[in-house]
Amino acid sequence: MAKAKNEGNKYKVSFKAFKKSALNELPPVMLLFLSEKVLTDEFMSELLYKFIGKDFNPKINLQSFFADETAIDEVINECSNMSFLSDKKIILYKLVKKTGTRGIPKESKEGFINYSKNPNPDNMLILLNGDKAFTFSNFEDFENTSIKIYNVLTDSDKDIADWCRDKLKGYEVDNETILHLLQFVNPSYDEISSEIDKLKTFCIDSKKVTLDDVNLCVGMNKDFNENNLFEAILKRNFEKAISIYDNMSSKTTASSMEVELKFVAYMNNLFISLHKMHDPLISNMPEGFNLYGELKLWKDGARMYGLYKNYIKDLNILKIKKAFDYIYETDKTLKFTEKDKRLVINNLIHNLINL
Repeated sequence: MAKAKNEGNKYKVSFKAFKKSALNELPPVMLLFLSEKVLTDEFMSELLYKFIGKDFNPKINLQSFFADETAIDEVINECSNMSFLSDKKIILYKLVKKTGTRGIPKESKEGFINYSKNPNPDNMLILLNGDKAFTFSNFEDFENTSIKIYNVLTDSDKDIADWCRDKLKGYEVDNETILHLLQFVNPSYDEISSEIDKLKTFCIDSKKVTLDDVNLCVGMNKDFNENNLFEAILKRNFEKAISIYDNMSSKTTASSMEVELKFVAYMNNLFISLHKMHDPLISNMPEGFNLYGELKLWKDGARMYGLYKNYIKDLNILKIKKAFDYIYETDKTLKFTEKDKRLVINNLIHNLINL
């Protein structure tokens, strides 16, 4: 009987739950999977305060090493160093993905595991994997040891919205405005953090963030890519899809007709890829670069493929045919009638998200 693939599901946790657990427990050695830099920085700041105290100095109390630059022995020696004159430290060891290697070399794992059996109480060691795409089975040697493991999930819409609310603490903002903000950005904490900083500066006098503030500060200055539009359709989010069209219209120096035809072309490309996923030659391909290439997922392939897979669960061939009919009729209407172009695109979006 084949062994079940180890995906480390039991270690998956929201960022909020992770912080609560780690800051309460303060494990001496931790293996942390966290891909968003802004979340890592936020956690490290709170950890320094909890472990060191309010007078912590990051230059003294935090040391960072990279796996491709620093030998394991050097890191462990730094962790083991005990001196009456030394300050308490947090040692952050950032794992770096190397071509031809999988996970951490065996001897390195053994060194960390041995250290975790008798760690220095004045220091904390964090092994950080900041790569969003990783194979947990490459790290399963750390299971059932003294090393605490956390795999922080970063793709929950609710968690992102809750985090935005926390970041806007001190400002009056309602849930509708936060959801509106998230329509203009990729689901990336790093990108969202930058937009929130702009909003806080923009609204510094009123201490209130409104829908109009979001439109003026974020929406009108936001450039979108193909994936943003595809994601809006795949998630059946009419408001985001029409806002992307409006943004395309406001940004372009070309004629209005070119904007609409470009939008229609995007929709055609999306449903061609979705149609391909019903082809056994495509559906049976292993997930990876070649499959992403067939579906023209050149950017953020793994995440977008997940959205495609989830979407086609309820999308049969008849519905795809209907989608192409809508796209064809829209193209014909734009080229041969004088109908309001925004209304035409509005109808196309409505039809596609209601297949």
